[in-house]
Formats: sequence, C-alpha cells, structure tokens
Amino acid sequence: MPTDALPPFPGFRKEALKFLADLKKNNDRTWFKARKSTFDDEVMWPLKCLVADVAHEVRLRGLPLNGDPKGSVFRIYRDIRFSKNKDPYKTHVAAVLSPSGKKDDPGGIYIHIEPKKCFLAAGFWNPEKTLLSRIRESMANTPETFLGIVRDAEKAGMKLTTHDSLKRLPRGFEDHADSPAAEYLKWKGFIISQDCKETDVQKPAFTQQVADFAESVRPALEFGWALMGK
Repeated sequence: MPTDALPPFPGFRKEALKFLADLKKNNDRTWFKARKSTFDDEVMWPLKCLVADVAHEVRLRGLPLNGDPKGSVFRIYRDIRFSKNKDPYKTHVAAVLSPSGKKDDPGGIYIHIEPKKCFLAAGFWNPEKTLLSRIRESMANTPETFLGIVRDAEKAGMKLTTHDSLKRLPRGFEDHADSPAAEYLKWKGFIISQDCKETDVQKPAFTQQVADFAESVRPALEFGWALMGK
C-alpha cells in the first residue's frame, strides 16, 4: 500500500498492547491464528500508519529518512531454525526508517512497541567491517566529535549503548589507550535510545515524538552517514 494511501497514525489502542501481553502468555500458533484479525487490525494497521506518518513528518523536517508501510515493518514470526527457544512469535512489533527505507540500511530510526518496554533507538547497531573501521578512525583522530554526540545524548536523558564490545583496543588502535574515546574504540557499533510510555504510543502525537527523536539524534546519524560516503 502506498504511503500516501494510509490515514494519519491514530495511536495504538489498549487492545494492541493487551494482544501483545496475551501473546507472551500464549505463544503458540493455534492461539495466534484464532486471533489473527485482532493482530492485523489492532497492531499491524496502526504500526503501518505510524511508519507512513513519521516518514512524511521527517521529510518535512528535511531528514533523509524513508519508511515503507510494508518493507520497513519487521515480521512477527521468529526464525526458530537454529534457536533453542521454539516460540513461533515475537512478543513485540517494530519498524525502521532509514535513508533507503530498507530494514538493513545502516543508520536509521528503530521503533519498538512492547507492553511496558516501548522505546525508540537510532544509530549503527552492527556496521559492516569497513564502516566500523572508519567510525573508529574518526573517534581516534577527532575524538571530540564523537564525545560531543555522547554528551548531547546524556544531556537529553537518552542512553548510549553498544550490542558488543572488545575487551582490548582493536588491532591498529593500541596507541590510543590514553584517548578520551578509548572505551568507545572497543565498541562494535553504537545505539542511542529513549524509553517511551505506553500512554505515549496510544496517542496520535506519538508521530511527532518519533520525529522529534529523529531530529535530536540527527548529528549521530550524520556522523556515520558521512563516513559511509568515503
């Protein structure tokens, strides 16, 4: 469905969060299939509207982010082929807005909807080897740039984290042990996140909240995007 064919985001109704909470207690195919229409109407439909609405809003603000109501939304189905956890469904829904609109595009906005665990995130979660090396080189050569991103995130009450970190400085960066960015050089990516209240996601104004977040983390995204172009 084209982005402009969707209505403005109406907010997630309480039924959406209740469905996800109930799914956590009844994570099996029989239960889910009997309630698939509720999932489609109460969860997926407003999520697609949110993606389209935010995509429109960030473009108005001059942010190079795109969202597709179909391609930007993660599937509810878990890949259980190589997992010990055989639950067939995720107990949250999520979507990404990125420069291309694709989920695997580096540097984007992540929207996570889950009972009592809603949040927004942005950054470079697991950048490929070349980009990660360029990020580290920038941190090493001009640490103040990245440290400014760190300070801005902390000042705004947001969390700056990584999914994984080395125990020692990476090869080629051993001489930067005394750098103020030394600990960040060990990171294998970085993410800035902000928690959201359940009451936030139930309101149409959540569109503006997501767009405001995207605007606030723009320096962090541009930091990585600039390195991709080298």
